[in-house]
Amino acid sequence: KILLYMKKVSNGLLALLTGGLMLSSMPAKTLYAQSPDTLQQHSIGYKLLPKKVKLQYAGSIGFLSTGIGYETKNKKWQADLMYGFVPEKYADDPIHSITLKMRFAPIQQNFDQFQVNWLNMGMFFNFSFGDNYFVKQPNYYEAGYYLMFTALNTSIFVGSEVYHKKFGFFYELATSSKHLINYAKSPNAIPFSSIWNIGLGINYYLK
Repeated sequence: KILLYMKKVSNGLLALLTGGLMLSSMPAKTLYAQSPDTLQQHSIGYKLLPKKVKLQYAGSIGFLSTGIGYETKNKKWQADLMYGFVPEKYADDPIHSITLKMRFAPIQQNFDQFQVNWLNMGMFFNFSFGDNYFVKQPNYYEAGYYLMFTALNTSIFVGSEVYHKKFGFFYELATSSKHLINYAKSPNAIPFSSIWNIGLGINYYLK
């Protein structure tokens, strides 16, 4: 059901962005000579269309997160913009957040039916909304009570992805700068494995 929903969303985005946005600068003879697929690829909407839509579980950006992604032609450089949500069941209050994620995939391998990115590595910035999160310490806290922002988290991650047709299945291990600093201060008190969070997800590639 999740895969079917992602496919319907992607088809809707494609129709919305390509409909009525064909390049008006193309000569009429050239325009009418093109196939529908070629016309679509020359449209402004197609060029602005994200490369993929994605769904992720956990991974330090929300209980569930969804968003869009772009990548270069060689698929080595990627960027995602995502919305994440943590329900009240897992937090004092529901948490809403926005994440900007950047990824580099230097090791890729093609097989008959699938492709593998053996190493995905990068960083992301996660901004959480709500009364409990801030970028400037409120006046009712003593000076220096919080040494770092509570709303903004900077994290690094490593992972892998397997592609099959239009789907990509991935995992990521992520840790934040706050966790790294706390571990550096107390390495004997904090297990190294405890500062990492795993995320699992699906990408649906639109083009």
